[in-house]
Amino acid sequence: MHKERYGTEEIIQIVLNHENKIQYSSINNGEAYNHLKKLHIFDRLSESSYVQFSYGKRWVTINKIIIANQKYYVITIDSNNYKCSKLLIDSVTGLYNRNYWQQINDGSIYHHLYSKKDFSLIFIDIDNLKEINDTFGHLVGDKAIEIVGQAIKNSIRKEDLGIRYGGDEFIILLFNQHKKAAKRVTERVRREIRKLAVEQGMNIQISAGIACTDCLVDLEDMIKMADKNLYRDQLIKVNS
Repeated sequence: MHKERYGTEEIIQIVLNHENKIQYSSINNGEAYNHLKKLHIFDRLSESSYVQFSYGKRWVTINKIIIANQKYYVITIDSNNYKCSKLLIDSVTGLYNRNYWQQINDGSIYHHLYSKKDFSLIFIDIDNLKEINDTFGHLVGDKAIEIVGQAIKNSIRKEDLGIRYGGDEFIILLFNQHKKAAKRVTERVRREIRKLAVEQGMNIQISAGIACTDCLVDLEDMIKMADKNLYRDQLIKVNS
């Protein structure tokens, strides 16, 4: 019964004491502990007094409070916020949008991806979107964008992150993945785009660049590096 309820829009609330033991839970304590572990909440308790992050389709907030000189953590797990946060979701692709990127970049929203040191960034650009728009119209152009977004969703894991960065540009953030894995994901996205495009009688061409935390840690620097590698990818196509 609790498992089914967790899949609905209900909010789960859990209170932990200073020993990280459950003082209160709106669901069974055993299931609550499993959720805390699955969502990596214990890894976040030592941070600031307020933390918010996403995991899959869940929003998690952690409030650290002091009562009678004792520390407590009030944890809220809410899938309804995810569905209602339309300002953070791109309407064409269903991916996160640039607003979400800006909020995780400036720390307003903490994504679980950054609790680990190793992640990779893939920057994707649709090469021929202008040609599609000019030839077939913007509705078909929107369909091309939708296809790329769907291909990204089909090609990454639940814990990874797909973002429509703007226009014909997309970002993929891969949790705990190095450059070789990022290359495999890039090729998977290409194959998925080809498959979906053929089904719609379309030809969609993309370029992609990769950056990893083994050489950079700043997100904006990673975008710049991935963008340079994307430009090289475009040059190779032009000269081939």
